[in-house]
Amino acid sequence: MSAQVYLLTGYLGSGKTTLLQKLLTHLQQQDDKVVVLMNEMGEEDIDGEQLQGFGFPVKKLLDGCICCSIQGELTEGLKEILQSLAPNRILIETTGVADPIDVVDALTHPELYDRLQLCGIVSVVDASRFLELNSRFASTSTLVKTIRNQVKYADLLLLNKIDLTTPEVLQKVEQKLKELNPLAPIHQSIQSDMNLESLLSVERLVKSYRKDSDPGKMVPVQKTIGRLSPMDKLKQSLGLRTSKPSLYNSIDSFSYQFTGPVHAEKFEDFLYSLPKSVYRAKGYVLFHGKQELISFQHTDNQVHLFPFENFGPKMVAVFIGEGMDQEKILNDLKDCYA
Repeated sequence: MSAQVYLLTGYLGSGKTTLLQKLLTHLQQQDDKVVVLMNEMGEEDIDGEQLQGFGFPVKKLLDGCICCSIQGELTEGLKEILQSLAPNRILIETTGVADPIDVVDALTHPELYDRLQLCGIVSVVDASRFLELNSRFASTSTLVKTIRNQVKYADLLLLNKIDLTTPEVLQKVEQKLKELNPLAPIHQSIQSDMNLESLLSVERLVKSYRKDSDPGKMVPVQKTIGRLSPMDKLKQSLGLRTSKPSLYNSIDSFSYQFTGPVHAEKFEDFLYSLPKSVYRAKGYVLFHGKQELISFQHTDNQVHLFPFENFGPKMVAVFIGEGMDQEKILNDLKDCYA
């Protein structure tokens, strides 16, 4: 049985650790095997010390961000947690500068993919600072992108510290959150106080979308918030669909088990031809005429292939993206067997 994973994200000082403490207090009353995985920048663990008294194992990743410099450590840490502790739930608190796309990338390692279930991405937003942090004039472009992605890809938004701002500013913040992510529920809070059962029952927006078979309720992926191109406006006025129906701003993933070796050149061409909707592709594959597995990575149209000496991992491909045409991707992949 796969472990349920809850990802807590949000900018520095937004209230993630306070929320995590309240969540752990709540989980103490349940008979669950819970493991906490915390990531902090720098060599000293501050927040992690506050969590030791709850009786749950706490795994700490220090001096790096799990979305970049210690991604491999996260993978190894999760392997160790699953093997030695066999938890029902894993709570991950990221550093405040982590991008959810990269964190999901780390969670969907081919050797972990079928052992973890990402239940939801919960983003904590500081109502008193969000507008300033989200401004390209007050913040760097990299920071703005990260903060927006923390909102865009959340399955639940906790709008925290509402007591530290005015009603007018709060209204503007909530409006901006809805522009960036119109589907995620927004819970207003003071000191990260919310209904924790609502948090634990959070559902991936991708999962909710798949249940909805009514094409009229499908929300198209929009690459520019609140704006349509002239052609899309024309299509809309004529009642035509402006783009392929898919979920607005939600990271999705799927896997494929290889049934045998594939043609090396065709597979490399397949990776280079993946659409922009695929943010990451990775896994292990065997080429015709070769004895060793090949580990492959695809990111932003960059492809890396290198030998993997042992046959421990499964021959599997994992894809992460937004609004992906899974059927087409898999059909193109199957053409690599010929």
